[in-house]
Formats: sequence, C-alpha cells, structure tokens
Amino acid sequence: MALNMKTVSNSTEGLCTLVVEEEMTIYVIEPMKQTITTLLDSYDCFELDLSGVEEIDTAGIQLLFALEGELKRRNKTFKLNAVSSEVTKLLKTYGIGERFPIGDVA
Repeated sequence: MALNMKTVSNSTEGLCTLVVEEEMTIYVIEPMKQTITTLLDSYDCFELDLSGVEEIDTAGIQLLFALEGELKRRNKTFKLNAVSSEVTKLLKTYGIGERFPIGDVA
C-alpha cells in the first residue's frame, strides 16, 4: 500500500499529514481506508498529499468524499495540501475541484 504518514505534529496541534504515492484505485482503497480510519480519533486536522498519485479512479474520489464527510461529522478539518496533475484532471472532469481545499498543485 502506498500510504505513508509524512509528518505528524504533536498532540496539542493534532495535525496528521498523509502522503499517498502511486495510485488511488479500487485495488488499494480498502487497506488505505482502514489505515485512515484507525487515525480518525487521534487527530483534529488531516491533510492529504496526493502529489505522488500516478493513477486515480472513482474509488479514489469516493474515498475523498467519505473522508471529507466523516471528518465534517466529527467537526475535524480536512484539506488536500498537494495534488498531482492526474488528480487535478479527474477532479476537473467530475466538476468537483472546488469541493476540496487544495494547498499546492503539483
């Protein structure tokens, strides 16, 4: 699985930054979802770095929607801090680019 914790701030700040490398497809989403789920109670703010994503499909987009919804439900924050051109292209294709706050576009 290509999901790594890049940086985790101390517990007072409650920030978790996750880096997704290679792909966000139906073939890797379930273990990725399970890993993220184990972290939800431990942090208040989540950032995803998708700058290394080479391939993304609708399962990857569904994971983003599910994560966004769950974090809103828990009153936690979520943003994409970087995205690859593949992610940008798919977000634009589906017309949902404005839905996800993005820091840097790769």
